[in-house]
Amino acid sequence: MIKHQGTIVLAIILFAVQGGAGIAYSDTAPKAVVSMVKTGYVTGVSTNDIQIDGYSYKIKAGAELLDPEGEPLMESEGVPFPVTKIVLSSAVTFYLKAGEIQKMIVTFPQ
Repeated sequence: MIKHQGTIVLAIILFAVQGGAGIAYSDTAPKAVVSMVKTGYVTGVSTNDIQIDGYSYKIKAGAELLDPEGEPLMESEGVPFPVTKIVLSSAVTFYLKAGEIQKMIVTFPQ
């Protein structure tokens, strides 16, 4: 038993890393639930939507706006950064769910 203990431990670790067994990949979530990640550059901004690479996207109320380090963008202490202050040509990575931006990482131009 001790002779094969290392092999058994390795097999258990690999099993855990792969997420276990018995996962049915054929079942997919409805389209409204699936979130999609996109990147681009800001080409226009308004109160409720934003243009990225010429396409308009609605911004969900309370959507997270983050800096490249993942910290929330703030206008001042405790005041969230307004979407309308995002500078044109800012690089963004955004998460769409049900056609709305849920979260956006903003890198302002230098």
